[in-house]
Amino acid sequence: MTFSKTSLLVSTKELVWVVFRLCFGKGMELIVRAVQLLFLNFSKKKLSADEICRRAVLAFTVSLFLPFYVGIAVMSCIAFLTLSRSRAREKALSAPFTKLVFGFLAVSFFASAVYNNYIGMLYSLLAYAVVVCGLYLRSVMTCPLFHLSLDTACVASLWCAAIAVVQKAVYFSKAPNYRPVSVFSNANYYGMMIEFLVVIALYRIFTNPKHRNFYLAVIGVNLIGLYLAASCSACIAMVCAVAIFLFYRGSKKMILLFLAALGAGLVVIVFFPMLLPRSSTALETTIAQRVSIWTASLHAFKRSAIFGRGPSAYRLIWEQYGGFKTYHCHNLLLDALLNYGVAGTIAIFLYAAAQIRVLILRYQYGICRSMDVLAAALLVAVLVHGLSDVTIFWVQTSGLFFLVASSMGIDSAYADERVRLPRPVSEQNSASARLSV
Repeated sequence: MTFSKTSLLVSTKELVWVVFRLCFGKGMELIVRAVQLLFLNFSKKKLSADEICRRAVLAFTVSLFLPFYVGIAVMSCIAFLTLSRSRAREKALSAPFTKLVFGFLAVSFFASAVYNNYIGMLYSLLAYAVVVCGLYLRSVMTCPLFHLSLDTACVASLWCAAIAVVQKAVYFSKAPNYRPVSVFSNANYYGMMIEFLVVIALYRIFTNPKHRNFYLAVIGVNLIGLYLAASCSACIAMVCAVAIFLFYRGSKKMILLFLAALGAGLVVIVFFPMLLPRSSTALETTIAQRVSIWTASLHAFKRSAIFGRGPSAYRLIWEQYGGFKTYHCHNLLLDALLNYGVAGTIAIFLYAAAQIRVLILRYQYGICRSMDVLAAALLVAVLVHGLSDVTIFWVQTSGLFFLVASSMGIDSAYADERVRLPRPVSEQNSASARLSV
């Protein structure tokens, strides 16, 4: 019996598909179908504006769970198309304090150039694409699209967890302490993605109880991934974020179950410390490294306190100031001060304060309260994780955060008008007239 190359290729494809179905079940099938929908089914000559937005958002979501260069390509494409189309550009850039963000990024670019921080200059340009992409998501987001993108993220996280398990199995014999990274750059980035995804799946349990078992499975699988990644900062941040979410959104029964699970986990840690993914010696070493990093960062900050040295500045100063060799300051505040100086840190604070005020106004006036609680919980996760690490300043982690924060663009006109910078009286009157209508 003879086989042609074509028949052999077809047989191989069928075999791979069967293996995928057996290993990953329905989740893998959904991922493949989503990719086909996004990238292969462009036979239609004309697509409606809503369909274009839907595909762009889903492409953005899927790219976050692929190697980072895929996410960079997708974000850059979306940012370019947004800026090149007048209606999309005007709608996306109409969000409050947008000019402040762009001015801040311009200053960081030139500060990087002054200190020959070429990586920082590249990151500043990349930040433009990420921010524009986030503003685009905010301008086009709707409630059904938001929930569809979150479900897509939940399904894609299963694939990432499967990769992490395979990585751990492959390296276990040679390096038992190896921390899998899945499709992300390091284990801590993967940990932040997991802490986001657990809260997202918890949110979908409340908003889509019909598929509760699926979201519980997503939480369980991602907790396995977190255990393998052994990110202590992500674990603490996740617990704080879940606590905030359940406090404002959960029932008493859910809160009691959470407290019981937390208590059971503490008991296991006390009586069975060998089950911890990292030993006490490894944690002591990590703390010592953090102290060395923070000390060097403070000394370097004093030499460039006004405008900083640009993104990823720590990699330029660690040797000069005797710090531990790494890529960032492992503290959100210190990293902002070293990279962007006092001026840039104030700009970040003002923008963040404006967005938090929008979030509070939306919650007070009952605008998508469940989404507001989700965004607030993820913000708490970022701040808590930022005490000992800087993982939010990356394409995949910031992209997922922007995806959740894009819900603030749904029915946002009233809240946005309350936080804008002062404008001439004529513009204020016209805005008031539009709001009254």
